[in-house]
Order: sequence, then structure tokens, then C-alpha cells
Amino acid sequence: DRAAPATGAAPAPSPSPSSCGAAVRTVQEAERLITEATGCAGAVNTFWHGELGNAWTPPTFVPYHNGQVPADACGKQGTPDQFADNALYCTLDDTVAYSVEFLDELADVGGPSFPLFVLMHELAHRGDRLAGTLGVVNRAEENQADCFAGRQAAAARDAGRIEISDALHGSLLFFSLGDTRGGWYDQEPATTPDAHGTPLQRAQAFSLGFLQGSDTCHRIGKSRTGDVAF
Repeated sequence: DRAAPATGAAPAPSPSPSSCGAAVRTVQEAERLITEATGCAGAVNTFWHGELGNAWTPPTFVPYHNGQVPADACGKQGTPDQFADNALYCTLDDTVAYSVEFLDELADVGGPSFPLFVLMHELAHRGDRLAGTLGVVNRAEENQADCFAGRQAAAARDAGRIEISDALHGSLLFFSLGDTRGGWYDQEPATTPDAHGTPLQRAQAFSLGFLQGSDTCHRIGKSRTGDVAF
């Protein structure tokens, strides 16, 4: 899914205005916000450089289609069914892979901010790993990534790249993606492999990240029960 920039880290570069995008209105503009250079206002790379300094480097994205496996180290270890309608951060080779159909479906449902927030969640996993601050149990790790998705969304909103209404819809998105295996609330152990937050936890985590600071996300990551409320 965090620490302050390293002391003495080089300042973020200042790209030319022509290389930076404007407000996100299409999926292509959402992809630009994710990939554009550090220094562009509201860009994801700018946010993470502010968090981690030069420890953050531009991520590698691996798009793939349903029925395929991503062309990365995780794809080599899985089957097409495991990757259908999914997005993931692969720790084996530091890549972010996503199903093109999954992101298109999200955009059809909620507009370009929906796939944007899902990729922000995966990039938050990467930021947490690079910082050495992964959540203490699986559910806490996932909720922390949701929180940092909210932090990235707030940076984009402050820069005028997305609207406040997009962030409100983001809470609904993460609620809809909440883990209901074993019951509606807290019926699955927080340590279960691949356990995500419940619908309410995911919505709360994203909202807290949007409204509060990175310290809040770190506290969420330290919860051994996966709780989000303080």
C-alpha cells in the first residue's frame, strides 16, 4: 500500500506544464495521472515522492486481458482464472498488473475515478513495501492500502485533478469491493490469506485517508484485528 521523505532527499523535479495533465474526465486522463512524471501537481508519482523521497521510483504497469496471465513474475505462477477481473501488486518483480476488462467495467459503473482508485490501492501496496511499513496482518495491510488510496485521491483533489464528488464515490467503490467471505462483518479472521477489509472498513479507510494524514493510515496498518475505527 509512508514515512516522511528521507533527510536530504533530492527535491521533486519540475516537469514542463505541457507534460502534465489536467482534470480527469476520461480513463486515458486517469492513466495519465497514474503515470505522469514526479513534479506534476496531483500526480501519483508526485505524492509518493513526497512520502518516500528518492526511494520511490516510477512503477512498472502490466496490463493484460481476461483469459490471460500478466507478463510478470506473478503471472508465471498463476492461471488465467486467478487473474480475471483483478488488479494486483506483484512483490516478486515490483510490478502493478491489471485486467483491462476489469478497469473498463469499473469505468462503466463509476466513471474514470473508479479504475484510478483501484490502481492507487495497488500503488499503495508498493509504497508500503518500499517504506518497510506493511500492515501487521493481511486485513490491516489491505485497509492501510485503501487509506493511502484516499491520501493519493486527496492530493489529486487538492491539485484540481479530480472533484470532491469523485472522492465520495470512492468510498462507495471500496464499500462495494469489501470482503464478505464468512459473513458481513468481521466473521473472517484478519490473518486469513488474502483477507481484505469488510465493506464498512474499506469505505472508512479510504475516507479517513482522504480526510486525515498519512499517520492515520500507518495506525490502521498496525491493527492486529484489522479494525479501522479509533
